[in-house]
Formats: sequence, structure tokens, C-alpha cells
Amino acid sequence: MIGKSTVVWIAVSCAASGILYQTSYKAQEQERELNRLNRAIVAEQEAIQVLKAEWAYLNDPTRLEKLSAEHLLLQATGAAQIAHLSDLPAKDPNQPAPYTPIPGRKPGSRAPDVIERAPAPKPAPVPPAPSRRQPEGPVILAKYGATR
Repeated sequence: MIGKSTVVWIAVSCAASGILYQTSYKAQEQERELNRLNRAIVAEQEAIQVLKAEWAYLNDPTRLEKLSAEHLLLQATGAAQIAHLSDLPAKDPNQPAPYTPIPGRKPGSRAPDVIERAPAPKPAPVPPAPSRRQPEGPVILAKYGATR
């Protein structure tokens, strides 16, 4: 008859070989995943390099100057387009501020039911003069500068 210790050692060796197989399989799976991630990183780095090259081409100053001259029709500012502050009319302080329309709504939003003008602003109350209260705790008076 086979001894109990032999059966135990056979069971332990079977368990150890099963665990070793499982660990080996997991390690191979992790290695495949690591290789896949490394390939994805290299592909992303290549895509970034392509995008950087495209950005450099699109932001070339000579190309942008040519496109702006072609599409924007900008011209140098003439002297007649510049106004002096003295040319502007003075604002009447008694006249109310001009009406400012409500900004546009977002598409699909409901229109407001009632639009009211905001009330005129009330003047702010004058704060009372600060009272001279005695400081709490000891006070140290310091003079700055060299005086003798």
C-alpha cells in the first residue's frame, strides 16, 4: 500500500504544477497585452508627429499671409478712419442710458413670457464714519527709518 506521505506529496506536486501552469499562462497573457500597448503607444506617437508637422505647415507665416490677403481683403488703416476724442459728442448726464436689447436665445430654448425693464439703481447708502475703538490686547508702536 502507498504511504500517506506519498499521497500528500503527489497532491502537493500536482497543486504546485497547476499553480505554475496558471502563473505561466498569466505571464504570457500579460506579455501579449504589454506588446499590444507598446504598439499602440508607438502608433499614437507617430500620429502626434504627423499632427505636429501638419500644424507647423498650417501655421506657416508666409502661407497665412497669403491666405489672409486672398480671403480677408484687409487694408492698412487710413488717417481718415482715426477719430480724436474731441470729435466725439459729449454725453448728457441727465439722459438715461441707451436701451440695450436682450441677447439672442440659444436654439430650442423657450422665449421669456414677460420682458421687463430693470428698475433704476438706488444710490448706495453712505456708510457711517468709522469709530475709533481701542485695540484689544497690547499694542506696540514702531517707527520706521533711522531717527536720532
